[in-house]
Amino acid sequence: MKRIGLVVLIVVCSLSITLSTAWTQALPGETVEERAINGAKAYIEERNLQDPSLTMLLISLFKNSMPKYAKQWEDLTGVKIEFVEYGYTDIPAKIMAEAVAKTGQYDIFNQFPYVVPDASGAGVILSMDEYAAKGKPDFSGIEPALQAQQFYNDQPYFLLLDGDHLILVLRQDILDLPGVKEEFKAKFGREVGCPETMAQWEEMATFFHTEKGATRWGKTFEQGLYGAMGYRAINFSYRHFPAYFGGLLFDQDMKPQINTPRGVEAIKAFTSIVKYMPPDIQGWGTPQIYPFWASGQAFSVMSFPSIVGYGNKNPQSKIKGQQLSCVIPGVEIDGKLVRRAPQAAGTGYMVSRYSKHPELAYYFLQWLTGPTKGDEAIADGKGFWDPMRKSNLTNEAVIEKFGQQFLETTMANAKHAISLLMLEGNEEYFNVLDKNLALVMQGNLKAEDAAKRIETGWNKITEDVGEDIQIKAWRSGVASGAYIDQF
Repeated sequence: MKRIGLVVLIVVCSLSITLSTAWTQALPGETVEERAINGAKAYIEERNLQDPSLTMLLISLFKNSMPKYAKQWEDLTGVKIEFVEYGYTDIPAKIMAEAVAKTGQYDIFNQFPYVVPDASGAGVILSMDEYAAKGKPDFSGIEPALQAQQFYNDQPYFLLLDGDHLILVLRQDILDLPGVKEEFKAKFGREVGCPETMAQWEEMATFFHTEKGATRWGKTFEQGLYGAMGYRAINFSYRHFPAYFGGLLFDQDMKPQINTPRGVEAIKAFTSIVKYMPPDIQGWGTPQIYPFWASGQAFSVMSFPSIVGYGNKNPQSKIKGQQLSCVIPGVEIDGKLVRRAPQAAGTGYMVSRYSKHPELAYYFLQWLTGPTKGDEAIADGKGFWDPMRKSNLTNEAVIEKFGQQFLETTMANAKHAISLLMLEGNEEYFNVLDKNLALVMQGNLKAEDAAKRIETGWNKITEDVGEDIQIKAWRSGVASGAYIDQF
């Protein structure tokens, strides 16, 4: 196991894929983009392809931004990229349907990293190692844990183009109201601002939570002010819970760590703060949370990074220029502050096993996600790619789009970014967690009982998938650094 982990770390930290002596020589080109273009042209010439085309199963959120890059690629290589668009919640089922149908209608799948285990297990996506050996992708400037999310069982299946790890955002205009700083310090004995811990965040939620019509600090809150917001719905809670747990959810033998004092405390903390959130929060997703935040009716929110851009750019927003981005709060583990920012989504790309031209598909993805073109995409005003490379910090177009304070914060936050569960059947693990967390939030289940139920449910899933399969994948993922923590 140690040897396997070392190999993965070497792969990640060297910022390239190790070449096997059996593989073809690397493509010519000084940059990752040049090598991808040269690879595509050589592929087309060797096979005498006429009017080559590729089809991408695309998250519909990117329908207004991706065509620009497809047109650039066509101009550079002659390869046309076509799209079939679906919402991100629908795409996993489409990928798994292709695993059964084997139609070859898709060359590229666009989705989040945590679909990789099931897709790989079903044989519908290809390891990119052979193509990467030729193209030599460049992952420089990406935090190791984010790099590791591109691998599953030590194989590269996914190319990432999105730093979508959770951050906390506060209302700067509320913090600046006269008397706030003095009153807060008198009550809690510290300066008001970005909280260090989840417990401090809940204290702030308590302090700023304001009833409708109340006047505080010289301001009348006609609509009231909720102290906090965060995702607490089924199919969303699992994306946030790891930030409260602050460690590995399983031991090296896949024994759940949820039914422990740490697990119970994490459940209590996760569910406690909900009393300072809007009453319907357990049924809300992004379409409800983003507009509500922009309406000015909440003091704080833990969310995907793009909520900051929404708050600044949405025409109806009442909080433009009034947001303070914060590194995710941590939890205290054995006397130490541990921050873990789950990569709650993180768009990226995979190559279909049933593509007629998988190598050609790979070259487009290497070009798109490389340092130069990737930075251009992240800066795109129509796109939803979030900063992820250190080069973003000095890219004027990226700074213009996101603002310096947010950009510096999200890049600092990236040091704490971790993967969601990269295991087959992870949606089932997520569902067991979310349903029990919901019962606790509703007051129908105690945290201690929820921990026992989650443990039982997770053990059953592990048994159903295959303990040996899960242990191998879990140990490989941990060794790769995808979760930061080690056994």
